[in-house]
Amino acid sequence: TNIILVWNTVYQQEIIKQLHQEGYVIDENDFEFISPAPFEHINRLGKYNFNANPELGDNGLRPLRKPKLNN
Repeated sequence: TNIILVWNTVYQQEIIKQLHQEGYVIDENDFEFISPAPFEHINRLGKYNFNANPELGDNGLRPLRKPKLNN
């Protein structure tokens, strides 16, 4: 579980960095409401399957997913 929380934290940092690069205003006061723990993909009692050969970007991370927009 700990490594998944670290992984989520790394990706949250990437999301914040990307939003900043896209020109969004980042209010650091909002960070107190961000947690890597309450994600539905964390299964604290089960098994995990990981892709051993993911496509990685220059930063060594998978590309961030683009949210689906409702039209």
